[in-house]
Amino acid sequence: MNQNFDAIVIGAGYIGSSVAYHLSKAGLKTAIFDQGAIAASASRANFGNIQIQDLELEHSVPMILLARTRFATLEQELDWKLGLRKLGSLLPIENENQWKILSAREQELQAIGIPSELVSAHQLTELEPCIDPTNLLGGLYHADEGQLDPFQLINAYLTRARQVGLKEYYHCPVTGFDLHTGKIKSIHTAAGNFSADSIILCTGAYTNQLVKKLGIKWDVLHYVLGQAMVTEPLPIQLNTHLASASFFEMGADIPQGVLLANMAISQSTHGHLLLGESMYEADHFKTHIPGNALPWIARSVLKYFPAFQKLRILRGWSAAIADPNDGLPLFGPVASVPGLYVATAFRSTVIITPLVGETITQLITTGTSELDIQAFLPERNTYVSH
Repeated sequence: MNQNFDAIVIGAGYIGSSVAYHLSKAGLKTAIFDQGAIAASASRANFGNIQIQDLELEHSVPMILLARTRFATLEQELDWKLGLRKLGSLLPIENENQWKILSAREQELQAIGIPSELVSAHQLTELEPCIDPTNLLGGLYHADEGQLDPFQLINAYLTRARQVGLKEYYHCPVTGFDLHTGKIKSIHTAAGNFSADSIILCTGAYTNQLVKKLGIKWDVLHYVLGQAMVTEPLPIQLNTHLASASFFEMGADIPQGVLLANMAISQSTHGHLLLGESMYEADHFKTHIPGNALPWIARSVLKYFPAFQKLRILRGWSAAIADPNDGLPLFGPVASVPGLYVATAFRSTVIITPLVGETITQLITTGTSELDIQAFLPERNTYVSH
């Protein structure tokens, strides 16, 4: 079987669903493929936080500032309840080095119009009444972030795309590609070959495996396995999503096989606590959880929130997460393979999800985009063998 499309999207998580929706809405005959089910990989493990305060500051500011404007009308556009709510973010500070780092960051954020605020330890309980500030110096607070139900967002995009013609192929891994005079022509799957003028990889940690079939290796892109867990629902309503300021002390390179862990906590739109996170760089995609990961996460959370000690853990999970060495996504056309586009490895995925779908659609239909993506082009560090 060989079917023809205008565009083929590979990967049915946050980014792939948005790209498929925007392409279908623009009138392109579109198909989406995934090796598993909908949101089977990193997107199934996402907390749904619309994060602003942690943005990469050298190149990503215009993207994040533009992306956050899309949420004001997103539920109306999709005609879908997404569980969208305003939520603050808080980075608790444990030592003087973290205070110094985040004090400098506060000034940088203020300069680009993101009103973050350093707060003292005694102010922390005003923001989060359940937090224990005993061993904290304070925190960096930003009031204007948000959260949504990640599965509702993905389902909304795919449902609306389906209504305007999207074809879906799940549990259907891509096993190869065909080129014609250097241009991408088609994909190979167990269900047959499918051709398209444009093929978009929204494949996260699996991207290097796929482009290797084209003789490409992106040295900037690697991945880590991240672990988290979820508790039973509770009536306490957290006012923020929290992550330890130690994230900003960590280097970019994680030694292979070494487990690193940091506190990250949020409350889902259904009341469950989402607790993380530990991670390690691996050479496999197994989803097992290291034996010391979940106890460490539990201890890190209880250090801040001893009142949660008796909460039951419902489940834990592990997922492969794309993690570029330079902190920038791979986003845009692949110049060495005309017709191939990449949209993956975003630092905070939820906030840029609508904008990425718009941008890829603009690039395919007009050859240009509202967003300047020059710093994100995937071939900034590439080896090509073909």
